[in-house]
Amino acid sequence: MNDHKTNVYKIVTGIFCLFQAWILAGCALMPPQSFLDPTRVGMFPLEYREGGIRRVLTPREGPIGLANAVEPSPEDLVVSYEEYRLGRMDQVGVLINDLVTSGIPYQAGLQVSTAGYIRIPQLGLIQVLGMSERELEHELITRLQSEGILPNPIVQVFITAKRYSFFSVIGSVARPGSYNLVQPDTRLLDVLGIVGDISPLAKRAYIVRRTEPGQAVPAESPIESAPDDGLIIPPPDDDEDAFENTFFSDAGLGVQDPPEQESDATPTELELEGIIAPRQPAPASQEAEPAEQKFAPLIFDPTTGTLKESDADSDARTETLQIEYEAPTDRPEFDWEDVPEYELSQRVIEIDVPALKAGDPRYNLVIRPRDLVNIPVDTGVFYMMGEVARPGVYNMGGREITIKQAIASVGGFGRLAWPSRCEIVRREKGTDKQITIPVNLDHVFAGLEDDILLRDDDLINVGTDIIAPFLFVIRNSFRFTYGFGFVYDRNFADKDAYGSQINPETLEIQRRQQQGLPF
Repeated sequence: MNDHKTNVYKIVTGIFCLFQAWILAGCALMPPQSFLDPTRVGMFPLEYREGGIRRVLTPREGPIGLANAVEPSPEDLVVSYEEYRLGRMDQVGVLINDLVTSGIPYQAGLQVSTAGYIRIPQLGLIQVLGMSERELEHELITRLQSEGILPNPIVQVFITAKRYSFFSVIGSVARPGSYNLVQPDTRLLDVLGIVGDISPLAKRAYIVRRTEPGQAVPAESPIESAPDDGLIIPPPDDDEDAFENTFFSDAGLGVQDPPEQESDATPTELELEGIIAPRQPAPASQEAEPAEQKFAPLIFDPTTGTLKESDADSDARTETLQIEYEAPTDRPEFDWEDVPEYELSQRVIEIDVPALKAGDPRYNLVIRPRDLVNIPVDTGVFYMMGEVARPGVYNMGGREITIKQAIASVGGFGRLAWPSRCEIVRREKGTDKQITIPVNLDHVFAGLEDDILLRDDDLINVGTDIIAPFLFVIRNSFRFTYGFGFVYDRNFADKDAYGSQINPETLEIQRRQQQGLPF
């Protein structure tokens, strides 16, 4: 009996080993997914191969980083030595000899208005927006000569406060803020030295540069349309009270109309009769003024000890006070489509910080007036869930993390993972929507599809399959060293099929001794 069982055991074990070898050989020839262990992913090429990285998964996604960012151009490396031009709220000093008093120079520190004007005696308002010191001196000399104020004027102009000659730095730097742009050849590496360097985790920097600094003057300007001849109005000599009606405004000096004075003419008899005659009552057709509201008498209730109104008066008063509110029908409805779109004229230049610090001259740009250097603070995270070794939230650390690197950072796949079933849940910026993108990680690791670059707040969910638990049991309970018979015996065979057995003769001797029988 035992020999028969042993022979059956050997035959079944041999057949199963052959079947297993055939299955494994067939699965090995079916890339990319391993049948017995789908978590074992990879490409393992025999030769050198290249693959790409996808930055955009759907057409609704924008590029990573700031919107409309571009690479530096050769013009961004050229130093400009142009003269500074006046802007709004700049301070300018003007010196004109013999302007007001002969022999005494006129000196004034003037501020450019928001409309781009300064005011000078005997010249009125002068448009100076966008002018340099030399151009403003030439303009003042021309005006003084053309209006016959000074035949040979001596004019000096000094810009004392340059409001537009600065740059700003924000983001992950030691000392963010605004700084004066003293040297025209200041470059980006000089700025990093001024602000105390940036975070070592920062990989990208952006320079927001205004292409049009807003030097243009509005076309419809009441100041510009006002004639220069009417800006200075001397007080008349004949009327002493006329000077009291002179006033100063944003447009210059003006004169308001004198107040109406009472006429000295005597009233006529009809006018006197109208004043003396008693007032006639208003006709019945006109609306009478509302009469004073009278309240109903109060009645004391001895049972409750309170005052109350009579039921009839209370009901009548309640009907009077019930006023239905009607919403105004002429209120205009607000529609966002009616609002005109405003596009700020600017360029966003993207800088590769590691290349800049490594000495690449293409990224060491010249800083222009009013440039904004933005080094974004890295707060990017991604979330891992599902069949992975360590689910949770992970910090990107200022790096560009791909989905392969994300799987490696969490310790790989779980035991029941099915890499071909994975999804990325990504938020759509500016909305309350999210996009679910299916991803075949088995194809990604096998090189059949490009790797995927993760974004901030991405959620990666690795799924499983109905076959995964059975494959897990098979690959963890079966070993080549034991064979199929070990699994069969431990689960289905009787006790005689495994373990050591006592000799039947020994058992018979023990039984006879217990019964007291002789040998």
